Amino acid sequence: MVTQLIKCSNNLALPPVEKKIFIDLDLKITQIKKHLRDEFNLDHTKFVIFFEDNTKWNRLNDSDIPSKFGFRGDIKQIDIKKQIDLTNFYKKFKKNSSEIINYPYGVLHVSQLDPETTKQKLVDVTNSFLQQALDDPSNVSFSIPSRGGDNIGFDEDSELVLLGKQKIARQFRNLSSVKSVQQLTELMKILHEQLNRGIHSAKRDIYYQAVNIFEKQDTSDSLIEDIGAMLQVTRSSMNVTASAKGNVVGHIEFEEQGNYKDCTKQGNSVQISPNIDDYTKMQSDAEFVLVIEKDAVFNRLSEDKFYNYVPSILVTAKGQPDMATRMFLKKINDELNLPILAIMDADVYGFEILRVYSVGSKALSFEAANLAVPNIQWLGLLPSDLREDSGFGIPKDTHIKMTKSDERRIKLLLDEEFVKRKPKWREQIEILLQDGIKAEIQALNAQDPQYITNHYLPRKLEEGDFI
Repeated sequence: MVTQLIKCSNNLALPPVEKKIFIDLDLKITQIKKHLRDEFNLDHTKFVIFFEDNTKWNRLNDSDIPSKFGFRGDIKQIDIKKQIDLTNFYKKFKKNSSEIINYPYGVLHVSQLDPETTKQKLVDVTNSFLQQALDDPSNVSFSIPSRGGDNIGFDEDSELVLLGKQKIARQFRNLSSVKSVQQLTELMKILHEQLNRGIHSAKRDIYYQAVNIFEKQDTSDSLIEDIGAMLQVTRSSMNVTASAKGNVVGHIEFEEQGNYKDCTKQGNSVQISPNIDDYTKMQSDAEFVLVIEKDAVFNRLSEDKFYNYVPSILVTAKGQPDMATRMFLKKINDELNLPILAIMDADVYGFEILRVYSVGSKALSFEAANLAVPNIQWLGLLPSDLREDSGFGIPKDTHIKMTKSDERRIKLLLDEEFVKRKPKWREQIEILLQDGIKAEIQALNAQDPQYITNHYLPRKLEEGDFI
């Protein structure tokens, strides 16, 4: 008989109750549960128990015997958590789709191409430019897609923000554009060189390769997008890597440049690579992907091993989503076909971040199909969750009064086409305006540091409370 004194936390209670209890590890989980019911007065409450050894949290089936799974003197503690029934979740979630998008007439879209094809496109544009110079030296120009607001719109069928086919001409004969043409041709030379050598560069590195010509990084950054739109290729097709700030943890495995990575065993998290082509052989047994706005909340859920409580993949871009995180999420979306849920601050900025994940950004509208996940669903923090009748009990002293700036931004959002297409999202934005309050995700943990792990997310998932 293996009897051990173990610290046991009852996370069904608020705040959690802790006791040190003698547990016979030769008993079945069902018998251990009966013992814990008596100790914590749980009656017929449905719960699961997790054993923490030296490496991770482990959940066993009711018929399992802990000692037969190697759990002996290395158990640190046991946690009692709510047993989540995902029936309502599966009834409600919107299944992902990686179907080919049928672009409407008059919309520019880009493709992910191999280096040789992209390099040839650069050569073709250059040759066309030189031919113009020979044919009519007084009328030499580059034709570049306009990325102005009047050439960007929301497409209802694809549910994406897309770029139209309006173009602007940058002419050599125009003194005002000579500088910009010089900058453009210099950048094309740099991109051709790195494609030829088979190397990748971040935007910052590209800027420093001709700092005297570009003068400001904003200039070279904008020209990279111009060239991508002109060639109708993705940024990664040009071997331009996105600065990475995102992280992932949980039930996902892949190879990165030949190195196998299991994101349940990589410490707190794995940094998302700026080169999406690094990831191959993705596989997962997760139930869903949870996209988290705040790094602090991501760390909380990671430390609590929420991804083992409910098998899941946790992703964060630590605020405004970067390209690397968006490309990674799109790759998961296309290859693993999992529900994607989002938890953001209950304010206009949180919603704007959600919008970028869902339909894309105006700045990268020509790449929306390679970055956006229109099937993402809003789990929290919903503005309606702040109301007393929600049952979440979020303390009023965590509510923040809306500013005039917030109100103006909300009114602009309500006029956007994609919001009109999402009536339930629109309803939540209107609640912000009606109630005049907002809150950060961390407001959930005002009652208890692990409230989001043990109460909020389990209830949301069990009730299928996402939109």
